[in-house]
Amino acid sequence: MQDNTDKNRHASRQRSTRADDYLQKAIAERERLLERQPHLRIYQAEIDRILDKSGNRQGRMAVLGTLMQGKLLDMQRELFKLTETLQQTLDAK
Repeated sequence: MQDNTDKNRHASRQRSTRADDYLQKAIAERERLLERQPHLRIYQAEIDRILDKSGNRQGRMAVLGTLMQGKLLDMQRELFKLTETLQQTLDAK
């Protein structure tokens, strides 16, 4: 029984280490992106501010999903406007 408990703890530590490694790589990639695109820092600061208030991991994921959905809807509206403008331009010719 103790052997199984030790194996479970070891497996849990390995998963945690892999998750930490993945997180560190993701943060480093985000920093590289922000270095190349400094105008995005204001948006990242807004995201960080909102996520700081979201509680646990599940809350953070829910907030991220909501933020992404909102931005996708904004993009969809803009695409619709662009499509209308292009259609009007083609109709005028």
